[in-house]
Parts: sequence; structure tokens; C-alpha cells
Amino acid sequence: MKSIRKTAGFTLIEMIVSLALFSVVVTISVGSLLILIASNRQLQDEQAVLANLSFALDSMTREIRTGSAYVATSWTSQTVGGPDNPYNPANNLDATVSLTDVRDDSDGRRRDGSGEPFQEGVVHGISFVEGGDSITGSGNDRIIYFHDANDSTLYRRIGNGIPQRITSDGVEIVDADFFVTGSAGLDAGEDTQPSVTIYLEAQVAGASNPKTYPVQTTVVQRTLDL
Repeated sequence: MKSIRKTAGFTLIEMIVSLALFSVVVTISVGSLLILIASNRQLQDEQAVLANLSFALDSMTREIRTGSAYVATSWTSQTVGGPDNPYNPANNLDATVSLTDVRDDSDGRRRDGSGEPFQEGVVHGISFVEGGDSITGSGNDRIIYFHDANDSTLYRRIGNGIPQRITSDGVEIVDADFFVTGSAGLDAGEDTQPSVTIYLEAQVAGASNPKTYPVQTTVVQRTLDL
């Protein structure tokens, strides 16, 4: 008698169930990988924004702290479009500011009390006299840091030279404010040391749903003026 040998294998139902489980596992894995990639991109963008803010604040505070004769500035007309479109001195408030002029602005751009930026001052910033002459050379020029609301950029300008941006293209400074107090000094009856409070809000440029990162710091003039 011939023996009948049975061959083991998978049934159609088992194949369908296995394929379905494999599809579920792959879908979950791919979804998790996409989430990780998106999270990594978000963290990189956040790091870029924070690095730009750190660099901008460090640059401004270092020079402002050792400077003097603080002047809060605002321009009521747009006169800058980047490095290729320098300021017109005729429209530049600081073109007529001397090295001894001072100007407090404890309300910054929020002069109407609503908490919203003062719309009339598109460009807002601070100018001051350098603590030495290593940057301005002759020492007859002011250093100016300002925020251009039209292109969401922070600029640094020496004298009447061409303004240079101090933040990268991938970061937008959506709001910036400079509050100046005590700049007149003891000679004008002020018994507080000159100080500047800087407020910045930044976000990733071009993001569809950007997250805003606010930072604030206060700089006190190093040279005693009491």
C-alpha cells in the first residue's frame, strides 16, 4: 500500500491575515518615522530661531552696555529696503542727532496704551555713542540698532552707512521694541542709571503655522551716570 504524505502550507485566509497585519505594522512605522522627521525639523527651526535671537541680543547688549547717550528712535516713513537701499539722510531722524543728545522712551512703540505696536513708526530702534572708537573710527558717528517691520528684520547701522541685517534669512523678527529710561542723567535731574530694555519676538520665516519665540533683556549703562 502506498502511503499518502500531506504537505503543510498556508491557507488563503492565513495569507490575507498576515498581509493585513504586515500592512498595519508598516503604516504605523512609516507614520512614526514621518512624525520623527517633522519633530526633528521643528527642533532645528527652533534652534535656528533661538540661535539668531541669542546672537542678536548678545551683539546689541554688548555694545549698548558700554555705550552712552541713548536715543530712542522711530521713523514715520519707510526709508530702508535692505543693504541695497540705504537710508536717505533727509528722512533719517538720527542724521540730525548729535553725540550729546539723549531721548527717553519708556513706552516704546506702544504709545497709545493698547498694547499693539505703534503703527505710525514702521522703523523703531535705538542709537547710542560707542564706548570707544574701534567701530565708528573717528568716534563722530552713532551706532543704531533698529527693527524694520516691513521685512521683519533687525538691522545695525554705523553713522550714515548702509544698514546690515543681524539676523539670518530663515528667521523673521515679527516684533521688536526698545524702552529707554534715565538717559538724561543726573545733570538733567534724573537719579536713575541709564538703561535700555529690549523686547524681541521671532519666528521661522515662511512657516505655515509658525511658533513665536519672545525674549526680553534689560541693559544698564556700564559707565556710572548718577
